[in-house]
Amino acid sequence: MSAHAPPLRARPRRAITRLARGLLFAFALALPVTLTGCKDEQPPPPQKVAPLEPIPAPAGLLAEVFVPNPDEAWAKARAAVGGPALFLPSNAGNLAVTLLGLPLAVSAEIDGNLPLVGALVERTGGGRPRSAMGIHVRDAGKVEGLLVKGENARFQIRVDEKTSITLLEPKDGGARAMAIGLLGNYLLFAQDAADLLDVGPYVVRTLPSAKMPKADVSFELPREALGGPIEKGLRSSWESLRPRPRPGATAEGGKAPTPVPSPLNGLVDALLGILVELDHARITLDFDDRAAHLRLLGTPREGSVGASNIAAMTVGDPRRLLELPADTDLAIYLQDSAKSRTADAKKYADALIAAMGKDVPEEDRAALSAALVALAEGRGDSFTAGASLLSTGPAIYARSEVANEGKLDEALGNLLGLAKRKSFSSWLGQNEIEVSTGKTVLENLPGDIRRIRLARVEGKDDKGKASKDRKDKSGKDTPAPSLEGVPSTIDVLYMLGKEGLVLAAGYDAKAAFRTVLESPGKENLSGRAEAKSAVAAVGDKTAFVAFVDPLRLLNRRAGKADLGPSAPVVFALGKGGEGVGANDPWMRLDVANLAIQELVKRRGAL
Repeated sequence: MSAHAPPLRARPRRAITRLARGLLFAFALALPVTLTGCKDEQPPPPQKVAPLEPIPAPAGLLAEVFVPNPDEAWAKARAAVGGPALFLPSNAGNLAVTLLGLPLAVSAEIDGNLPLVGALVERTGGGRPRSAMGIHVRDAGKVEGLLVKGENARFQIRVDEKTSITLLEPKDGGARAMAIGLLGNYLLFAQDAADLLDVGPYVVRTLPSAKMPKADVSFELPREALGGPIEKGLRSSWESLRPRPRPGATAEGGKAPTPVPSPLNGLVDALLGILVELDHARITLDFDDRAAHLRLLGTPREGSVGASNIAAMTVGDPRRLLELPADTDLAIYLQDSAKSRTADAKKYADALIAAMGKDVPEEDRAALSAALVALAEGRGDSFTAGASLLSTGPAIYARSEVANEGKLDEALGNLLGLAKRKSFSSWLGQNEIEVSTGKTVLENLPGDIRRIRLARVEGKDDKGKASKDRKDKSGKDTPAPSLEGVPSTIDVLYMLGKEGLVLAAGYDAKAAFRTVLESPGKENLSGRAEAKSAVAAVGDKTAFVAFVDPLRLLNRRAGKADLGPSAPVVFALGKGGEGVGANDPWMRLDVANLAIQELVKRRGAL
């Protein structure tokens, strides 16, 4: 930290210490340590050392890490995080010695203009990956001297004969948070000495000569990792997050019920299926003055199932999402083909039958499958939906292209008609839902507006009796608990016509429906500059977009009249586009700097 930096009080100093420890590898692997340097001083040129012979990648390599210009990467990351991060040293030398607990004099020897490199390797038996990072130094001999010579030197050296790494260890034999060493012109650091010795040689001997990516930070993921430990880790993480059946629910025979199928489940499973079929993938992280941009670009393996699925993927322009109402703070865009929708509809029908947890007559099974397939065929390729927390309560709305209006209309009628069949009405009753249909009228709005009413009722079993989970301790029936502020009925309104399919639901469904029906020609998301630029940046080769404006949502929940600035977070996936192959899949996450800063603030991480 600069000699002119203001003194820190105890509490801020502890906060900075926690930040330094927590972000050591985060900044090294994702928001890397860098050097901006003092413009008035001319650093000595790097000492030339004999090149080291490259070695093969270690077994279980998960990722290679590259930071081509640490100076710029850290300056951008520091500005993006803002707030207390600005108390951290502003150059890589001072930041590195702060995080690694080295003398301040060492900072002058760290060269932030040359790449920072690193590697992550699978740990035998699972758990935290082994990793090591290397920062370029101008003169390794001088760094060693600064650490081990003099009366106040706190380190002693031990050369590992197998790797030639000079380990820098505490003189007093005490434990350190990080293991550090020198090899060639690189200062290496890792969580422990074993990781340093196992991974460090590959980091220094091989990675500096690799073709350097242009992004602020890049992770190169090999095929073996994508189809092995990465897939396993992602699936394990998703299983812990996957939506589960409601607590207390049981299926026939006392078995745990199959969860009601979720579009989110299908989407994530499809993404994981594509990921493991890739021949190679690159994850990049870039910063600018408005947002952080995380990207994943894959190269499909020729002849694989994943490559065929990607080739069949339908993409389009998500800017129609901007036609949703101006108050929209959550939204999705979906572009898919009739073929994929039909295949998914059949799977959805099977999953829904399984979720009912009982024998369903074959006639009812066939009717459900036929209705969902017809719905998929009648709907168009493009679909958008949004949600907002209005003064009248939460509201959701959707717009969809229509491929066949007659078929879609009939399919909706048939699907809703299933609620009258015994098997479906019984299942709905167990889930405390009653469905009815009808029509409604909105003033000055022509057209046939249909209404679906969802009512919350006391749970019943298949014989019409109160569900067992509605018994009190004495065995008497108890009514379903009321939810404060939540109406007992929710209306879903929809209309088919020249606007396609327009749908809305909420505590005030009529207000929500009028808003979404009129929004394309009136106030909509395109009027919010930050939202417009964030969605437009995704491009027109997109299959899915999820949009959220977290700051506005938080302010709405707090009841604030002034919602403050827009700070969008946008996740998208697609294929093709500028600079990539027509069938190369990609994913991206764009997070506004304001959202990053607010998240850090609210989590108390700094």
